[in-house]
Amino acid sequence: MASSLSAIPQKRKGVSDTERALLRKRNKEYPSTQTELINWFLQETGHKLSQAQVSRTLSPQYDYIDNLDKKKDKVALQAQRSREGNWTDLDSALFEWQQRLQKKKAVITGEILKAQAIKFWVTLPQYQGQEQPKFSNGWLWGFQHRFRIKEYIYHGEAASAEINKVEAIAQMEYIRQLCSEYHEDDILNIDETGLFWKLTPDRTLATQAGSGGKKSKDRITLVFTVSASGKKEQVWCIGKSKNPRCFKKINRKLLRIEYRYNKTKWMTGIIMEEYLQWLDNKISGANRKVLLLLDNFSGHELGVELVGGKQGLSNVRVEWLPPNTTSHWQPLDQGIIASFKTIYRKEWILYILRQYEANKDPNKTVNLLKAIQWTRKAWDQVTDTTIQRCWWKSTIIKKPIDQDPISQQDQDLQAQMTTLQAQITRLPIINPLSADEFIQVNGEGVDDELGEGDEEQIFQDIIDQYSTGNEDILEPGEDAIEAEEEDRDILLSEAIQALETLRLYTLQREDGSETLLRELDQADRQFQAILINQRQQQSIKSYFR
Repeated sequence: MASSLSAIPQKRKGVSDTERALLRKRNKEYPSTQTELINWFLQETGHKLSQAQVSRTLSPQYDYIDNLDKKKDKVALQAQRSREGNWTDLDSALFEWQQRLQKKKAVITGEILKAQAIKFWVTLPQYQGQEQPKFSNGWLWGFQHRFRIKEYIYHGEAASAEINKVEAIAQMEYIRQLCSEYHEDDILNIDETGLFWKLTPDRTLATQAGSGGKKSKDRITLVFTVSASGKKEQVWCIGKSKNPRCFKKINRKLLRIEYRYNKTKWMTGIIMEEYLQWLDNKISGANRKVLLLLDNFSGHELGVELVGGKQGLSNVRVEWLPPNTTSHWQPLDQGIIASFKTIYRKEWILYILRQYEANKDPNKTVNLLKAIQWTRKAWDQVTDTTIQRCWWKSTIIKKPIDQDPISQQDQDLQAQMTTLQAQITRLPIINPLSADEFIQVNGEGVDDELGEGDEEQIFQDIIDQYSTGNEDILEPGEDAIEAEEEDRDILLSEAIQALETLRLYTLQREDGSETLLRELDQADRQFQAILINQRQQQSIKSYFR
C-alpha cells in the first residue's frame, strides 16, 4: 500500500502573485538562469519551483505584476526574511565584519567567511550552550544571497575613489537628477559624529582623549538628519548604558532626543535598522515620500539591508553617496556638524565658568544628562540658513541665484568660532587648544578605518556591538562624581519658587522680555494646577482615614 501511495504524483504547489513579483524582481535586479532562480527561490521561501513555473512567471503574461502595490511587495519581502536562519545576531555581525574588512581591501573567500562564522558563534555569549550549526556551503550560499554581498562589492572596491573619478562623478550626476524629482523638504541626509562630551580645551587632555578614540569613557555617538530645505529631525544619541544613573528620575520622553545604547557607543546595523523604521513611520504619518542620502559606512549598509534594501521601506528611498567623497559631497560634513559642535562647546565652557565661580570642579559635577540637554539646545540653534547653504556647498542642490554667496556660511561659522575662542581664553588652562582644534578633535570621526587597528580589533569591536547580556552595565564616566540636582527629587514648591525668582529677575531688567513673562505665567499656571490637584488628593485621603 505504501509503495502504491508513493507512486501517486504529488500536486505541485501553486505560485501566488506575491511570489511571482518576488521572482520577477529578483531576475530583473540579478539576471539569472532558471536553475539559479529555482535554487534562490527555494533558499528564500522554502518553496521549490519547476522550470515551467519559472518560465511562465517571467513571461509577458505576468507583466502586470511589476505594477503591484509596493506595500504587497514589502509584505512578501518581510515574509521571505522571516524564513531565514535563526541566528540574526551572528548574521549581522558577520556581514558587518565582511564589509569592514572589504573596505580595507582584504581578500575574503567563502572558506574565510565560514571560519569567521564559527569564531563569532563561539565568542558571542548569546549562543553559549547551544549546539554549533554546520556552516556548510549551503549555509554560505544562503548568507551571501540574504545579504546580497555582491551588490556591495562596488562600495568596497571603490573605497579609494576620489571626487574626480568617473564612477563618483556619474553617481553624483544621478543623485542630482534624482533630487530634482523631490521637494527640498523631502531630500534628507543622515550622518553621525562622535562627541567627547566633557572634553576641556586642554591640549594634553585632548591628546589623551583622541588616542582613546571611540573607547573613551566620555565619548558618545550623535546621529543627525537634515533636509535640503533646512529642516532638522530629532537627534539620536548612542551611549553605553541602558539606564545611566543620571536618567533615574528623568522622564525620557521629555528629553527630545532618542537614546540608544551598546557596549561600543557606536552606530550598528541593528540601531540603523531601527532608525530607518522610525523615520519611515514618521514620514508615513505625514503622508510623504522622501529620498535619504547615506554614505557607505558599514553600519548603514547593514541597516539598509535589514529593511529590505534601498527601496525596502514604504516611504523612504535610500541612495548611496560615492565612497570616500563625503568630505566633499555630504551636506552634514560641509559645516552643519561643525556649527553644532561650536555651539555645544560654548555651552560646555559656560558651564565650566559657572562651576569655577561657585568653587566647584566642573569635571566632577557634569554628567551625560547635561550633555544631552546641551546637545538638544545646540541642535535647535543650528539655523535653517546654515543647513541650506551646506546643501548648496555640497553641490547636490543648486544655489538659487537670489541667495547670499555660499562663502557667507564660512563667515558665519568663523564668527561663532571667534566667540568660542574668547571663552577659551577665560579658562585657567596653561596650554589651551585653539577654537578650531577644539572643534576638530581627533577621534570624533565615524568611519570604518581603525588606523592603528587590525583584523582582531575589528572582530572585538563587532563582538562588543552584538553581544547581549549585562545591558545594565554602568559607564562610570556618564555620571557626576559629586551629587547634583538630578540625584534628588525636586519639590513642587521649589519649582514654583524658582519661577517667582525668574519672573522678578525679568521684571527688574531694562531689556526684560514680555514674551518670556507670558511663558513664565503659563508655566506657573501649570504648576499651580498640579498643586491644587495634590491638595485635593490629600483631602480625599484624609476623609477616608
